[in-house]
Amino acid sequence: MPDPGSPPIVAGLHKTFGRQKKMRKTDEFSSVFRFRCVRAIAGIDLLAAPNGLDYSRLGMIVPKKILATAVARNRVKRLIRESFRLNQCELAGLDIVARVKSTPEEAKLIDALQTGLKQCKSCLAHNAKPTIQAVRADKP
Repeated sequence: MPDPGSPPIVAGLHKTFGRQKKMRKTDEFSSVFRFRCVRAIAGIDLLAAPNGLDYSRLGMIVPKKILATAVARNRVKRLIRESFRLNQCELAGLDIVARVKSTPEEAKLIDALQTGLKQCKSCLAHNAKPTIQAVRADKP
């Protein structure tokens, strides 16, 4: 039983990776591919697009052709999920798709994911189109 003065246990739930944070449908993946914000790092392409939600979502493409065994595919997916889970507060409002292009080394993969996820946020800020309200606010 937690102490009465301690913070509630649910305070750490913002770093969970639940059902709503997974991309499953083809349309969700297609919208990210159409946005064309890509970062290629260490054999993985990270694609990002705004999703209009208060939270970020993750989709993964780990082909059997590149990682032949299920153990290898699951290990890479686990590393991608964990990296996303730890950085998801900074990525709020984004859909991220991680596409494996070649067999990654585990140490390089972890470092690449940390930097790549942060670069996705800056890519979207760079590609952001001005909204109608922002354009009207600029006019005197």
